[in-house]
Amino acid sequence: MGLTDGLTLALFSCAAIGLTLFAVVKWEKIYRRTFSNFLLRLLIIVLCQVLVLISIGLEVNRANGFYESWNDVFGTNSNYSKTATTAGSMATITKSELAHADKRSLNSLLVRDVITGKQSHVSNVVYLDLPAAAVSNIEKKIPLDPHRYRVVEFLSGFPSQPLMWVKALSIDKVLATYNQSHVGHEVIGVIPQVNIAGHYDLECMNLPGKRPAAEIWLSSDMHSYLSTRLGMHDTKWGVMGVSTGAWCAAMLSIRHPELYAASASIAGYYIPALPATDPIALQNEMNAQYDLAKSEVLLKKVQPLYITASDGDSYSIYETRKFLAKHHPHLAITYKEFKSGGHHSEVWVPQVPLALAWLQRNISV
Repeated sequence: MGLTDGLTLALFSCAAIGLTLFAVVKWEKIYRRTFSNFLLRLLIIVLCQVLVLISIGLEVNRANGFYESWNDVFGTNSNYSKTATTAGSMATITKSELAHADKRSLNSLLVRDVITGKQSHVSNVVYLDLPAAAVSNIEKKIPLDPHRYRVVEFLSGFPSQPLMWVKALSIDKVLATYNQSHVGHEVIGVIPQVNIAGHYDLECMNLPGKRPAAEIWLSSDMHSYLSTRLGMHDTKWGVMGVSTGAWCAAMLSIRHPELYAASASIAGYYIPALPATDPIALQNEMNAQYDLAKSEVLLKKVQPLYITASDGDSYSIYETRKFLAKHHPHLAITYKEFKSGGHHSEVWVPQVPLALAWLQRNISV
């Protein structure tokens, strides 16, 4: 049974309800004035609460997309390499594949692929959100026009899964609504797995040693993937992220201006935030290597950056104000500050359409 399956939730919910009813109805019959019986009754009470908490956790996860599988929960990597296709050698998506895709709002489709990055050699999941117009083109075997379609890459936080963008932030509905009112300038969504190292937070960076090359996976590999999957070449993208994904979006855009025309950072920060348990030497090395100020100086032209933060989000608002207090002659920053709201998806939902509209105006095609 999968972590997000309805059957899994039903099983744990029924077990929680059944054991609770059993305890209530049979309590007097199982009661004995012995220590072992006391332990048995205590175990029943604890087990009831554990089952209830698991059921609640399963439903919250189904609604928000924090974890996709049991492997994600326990921090073990799913072995995608057995079923993955190298990103640079994938066939162009076909009409028959579209027929098996997940149907979303206003005739858009969500396509799930398991790929191996051409340069990073990371094997994991990526989703494509295809607008109705692109679906129609593919079904009619009409090549997609890179001058018509914008591409936006969506990056989740940590811990989280790509489907968080669909389940918690309704990006499929946001894109479908946007595309319906912007015929001729539709947006294709690319939603890769950000957390490719189990419970370890890579912060979207290429760490030394044997850690997966997250930066390469999210940047070069996603472009190779889209080029072969949709036949769209030499297209600049926009990139949007929330929380850790917001740091990733800003960092990727500033470090790879040849790949991203603009970025949107929602509730983010602007220095790496590796786990505190990591060696200090590694943290210092990554802070120096991924110092955005050093990358900004190398920009050949001004790079647009959209930033939002809310007063109730203490870490993000502190880091955002600290970043904005610095001089950024190579960035064209648009900043929106919200007076309330903490660090959670309900605060970000109304910010996503605004960020998408801003990206569309700043993506070169």
